[in-house]
Amino acid sequence: MKVHVTEPPESRGIERVARALVRFVPSHLTLVSDWRDADLVVLHVIGRRDAVYRQAERLRMHGKRYAIVQYCVRSTMRPNTSGWVDLWENAALVWSYYDLPALCAADGTIADFPFYHAPLGADAAVFRIMNRETRPLIIATSGLSWLSESVKEATRAAWAMGRQTFHIGPNLKRSGIFYSDGIDDRALAMALNRCEFVAGLRRTEGFELPAVEGLLCGARPICFDRPHYRQWYEPWAVFIPEGSREEVFSALVSVFEGRARSVSNGERRHAAAFFDWRVIVRGFWDQVG
Repeated sequence: MKVHVTEPPESRGIERVARALVRFVPSHLTLVSDWRDADLVVLHVIGRRDAVYRQAERLRMHGKRYAIVQYCVRSTMRPNTSGWVDLWENAALVWSYYDLPALCAADGTIADFPFYHAPLGADAAVFRIMNRETRPLIIATSGLSWLSESVKEATRAAWAMGRQTFHIGPNLKRSGIFYSDGIDDRALAMALNRCEFVAGLRRTEGFELPAVEGLLCGARPICFDRPHYRQWYEPWAVFIPEGSREEVFSALVSVFEGRARSVSNGERRHAAAFFDWRVIVRGFWDQVG
């Protein structure tokens, strides 16, 4: 079977997923660069439902099957699964780190589609512990938004402790933050090794790949206490309630005051195996067939 992985939207995280899908295509499948030559096309779905429907319909008109990586549901313009289920039902496979059948059950939607429930991964050969002694930065944050990824609350909590932070993303023009926008993975790993904590604090839904990469570099993840974070980050993360901004700020100050519990060698080995891109992606391709 010939497969094509579509170009991801402009997103560091989704680019990593696409790269892993290409890197670990098994030998019984043939990767092709043009969707017109493929039997199956992988689509990245981050919330623009109408655009994805047009893509899927075009593929079906040309006799192509499609598979989906679903990154967002509740934070989209169509937060109810009823707005997505017909797209999923016609897919060869839907991969998501959300429990989509559980969301369907909560919405009263019938979940009759092929589903692959798995996290995103990280490259343990690149993201590794290089420094156990000095971690001068209190937390690594990530994302384009000062608000939706809780960068504001994390930065305020760091300021309250007289500490600095590291932000993976564009310069948000705030003091006390070291910025990184476009550095290579090795440089990112070195920066994460300078952090005590790493944030997985996207509101409503999210996965936050830097939380996995930071964990493998010895930074303790802090995540919201929601099912889609508990599912994958327990027992490694510190969980805090997704409350008001003031409540999140106060919770982070309390966590920072207690300092980070070092990530042990055993924890890292367990996490590296659990988030192994090869295993995760091969599971996807095996189910596609």
